[in-house]
Amino acid sequence: MSDVADEVGPGLEIPMEKALAEFVSHSLALPLRLMILGNGTRDEVRTQVEVLTREIEACGGVALAGVDLSADSDLSSLPADLAVVVGGDGTVLHTVRRMGVSPIPVVGVNAGRLGFLADLTPATFCLHLADLSERRFTIENLMTMACTVTSTRGPTREFRALNDAVIRAAPYFRIVEIGLSIDGESVMSYRGDGLIVATPVGSTAHSLSAGGPILPPNAHMFVITPLCSHTLTQRPLVDGGHKTYELVPQGEGVAMLLVIDGQVQIPLQADDRVTIRRGNPPFPMVRLPGHSFYRTLRDKLGWGAYPAGDRGPRS
Repeated sequence: MSDVADEVGPGLEIPMEKALAEFVSHSLALPLRLMILGNGTRDEVRTQVEVLTREIEACGGVALAGVDLSADSDLSSLPADLAVVVGGDGTVLHTVRRMGVSPIPVVGVNAGRLGFLADLTPATFCLHLADLSERRFTIENLMTMACTVTSTRGPTREFRALNDAVIRAAPYFRIVEIGLSIDGESVMSYRGDGLIVATPVGSTAHSLSAGGPILPPNAHMFVITPLCSHTLTQRPLVDGGHKTYELVPQGEGVAMLLVIDGQVQIPLQADDRVTIRRGNPPFPMVRLPGHSFYRTLRDKLGWGAYPAGDRGPRS
């Protein structure tokens, strides 16, 4: 706003509405810069990237800022307005960690199997290029997870996650015991194969497979789901995203692992502490016109569909 006012000259003022309109008009005049990211080790990803590159370069109102198909480059300062991540959900999760605390909005294009985060097909993405060029989209800020591992025998480490943190048995896969505290209050001790702490986005991943509930992505909650609990009374727990969760593996000599977003594995020992809080900042995902969380559940997970052979309600 100050730039607009400075151009008017000293002693002159323009209405706030006019300044805002000029600012928006100036922004729309600039092409939307898109950066293509993906897993370049997969042939199908490289093939789709070639197609998307041609479509973006042929579309007015958007500009290709670059293509990065490497696995370990620094994504914390991308010269783009949006990132187009080509691959599966695992590629999106990997991108979350590489962007760190400076993420830019992401569009997920599916070149994998299920594609819950990367929910657009390449063809659908191309059909929506006009929406991107005209800024007809919204940004949904997804809750992330900050996970701190305090070891009794090593340095303290911090990790950023979008889906979940799982403490589970390591080989030889014995029953593990994990103590849970919330905001400093001891809640219970879980015995079984492990314990999942998931964000709302992660509630439709490993936690769902283990019998956990589905949370909408705009919820500010964590879901704690036991893995093959040794006690039938232990059930999933949903609690506030503003709270602090501490998990402490118990039992000397029992090998355990902390798994972050299904991709990073950290060995744990008895009395190590895993502290989980809501992450900052959230992770921005682009939502194009027509997007619906419940439609995604129906399309991707077959949620609410009748079993095969069931023709539905009787007339």
